[in-house]
Amino acid sequence: MHLSTTTGTHTGVPPTPVTVAAAAGPPLNRLIAVAAMLVIYSLAYFQRTGIPGTIFDQLQHDFSLSATSVTALGSVFVYVYAGMQLIVGIAADSYGGRRTMLLGSTIMCVGAVLFPSAHTTSMLFVSRVLIGFGSSFIYLSIVKEIDTLFSARHFAGLLGLVLLASYAGNIAATLPFERAVHRFGWRATLMAVAGLSCLSVAVAWAVLRQLPRMPTSHGRLPWRALAVVLRNGRSHGLLICGMINFPITFVIQGVLGKKFLEDVAGLTSAGAATFLLIMASVCGVAVGCSGLTLRLTGQRRKPVILFAVSMILLSTLLLLVAVLTGAPGWVFLISYVLLALSLAGSPPSLATMKEVNRPDTVAVTIAVLNTVTYLGVGIVGNLSGLVLDLFASRAAVAGERIVYPPAAYTTLFACLAALAFLSTLVTVFRNPETRGQSLPAA
Repeated sequence: MHLSTTTGTHTGVPPTPVTVAAAAGPPLNRLIAVAAMLVIYSLAYFQRTGIPGTIFDQLQHDFSLSATSVTALGSVFVYVYAGMQLIVGIAADSYGGRRTMLLGSTIMCVGAVLFPSAHTTSMLFVSRVLIGFGSSFIYLSIVKEIDTLFSARHFAGLLGLVLLASYAGNIAATLPFERAVHRFGWRATLMAVAGLSCLSVAVAWAVLRQLPRMPTSHGRLPWRALAVVLRNGRSHGLLICGMINFPITFVIQGVLGKKFLEDVAGLTSAGAATFLLIMASVCGVAVGCSGLTLRLTGQRRKPVILFAVSMILLSTLLLLVAVLTGAPGWVFLISYVLLALSLAGSPPSLATMKEVNRPDTVAVTIAVLNTVTYLGVGIVGNLSGLVLDLFASRAAVAGERIVYPPAAYTTLFACLAALAFLSTLVTVFRNPETRGQSLPAA
């Protein structure tokens, strides 16, 4: 524990009070509060990755949608999510993470109830907008609360737990979701998820209200601090990579990965979902081990980040070759595992972004990175749908499914590999090494 202090930097931005763990309440209460928030984040991540990917064919059939429209259900979520990140970051820094988290999670619950109730395409998209809007508050609010409730030495480790919780939701969105949909239908399954979300928000509210209210700075929005982050040259390489690395992984995992395995590799729905379950599990392990990895590298961030982007490049190239050569299913599984290993670079990237910017505007700093990352997710997701629709005239109809030809996926993986190569170059030549220390803006 440490005492409250006031921090200013050379940037000229007015100093702001740094809230500290000493006034935040007993350690056990703080840990319970974090656990409650992580459950909500896990459910929000389920909504993010399970739709449309796991139920791509069901949505396409039930609403007579094109591939572009189905992928747009994922893209509209992330565009709203990305567009809100700066506002949420500023709000969390100004009004406190718990308030913004509870507000956003409540709105997410409304959308979660409406989506399985929808019977028109318009309502599908409205509900996804609400889920994306509400979900946009949750991650940054948790980051802000962790920075508020715990001392700085715990930040990277707890951030790893936050990401691990997200991949618990990711795992649930693969084979468990697919099996539940197979037995109960997608509407009943998602309505049950909505009910669990509402219950989790109620529990989180009950726990958080027991903690002392921390000082906030309402009315003093740090727009100048936002400008400082955007002008900081040390941030630019991280932002470019943010628009490429996670978006590639997300689109494979949460949008087209299952459908691709059914269309090209010949897997059943359950088999494809099992591949994604393995991928999500490896993602969770990669993120969960990031703290240990950083200790083994002496807190050097750049080698871990370079390893991560190398895995993305290798995976996309292997997928490209596998489609061209008609490789067996286990080759695609290896590609998915390699892509999952790239998530080991997420905590070091986030920590580096924090360390090259002002220490008292954590939420705003991470919000900038989140904004460009999810803009990238939306762009890559839209690109994927457009590529498939370019080959729609060569697609085949198999029962209730539309099966796209291998050439469509070959084109897509070639584009993704080119983006991964660009990110590798940026990582080598532009990304800084902080060794866990704050660096002056450049």
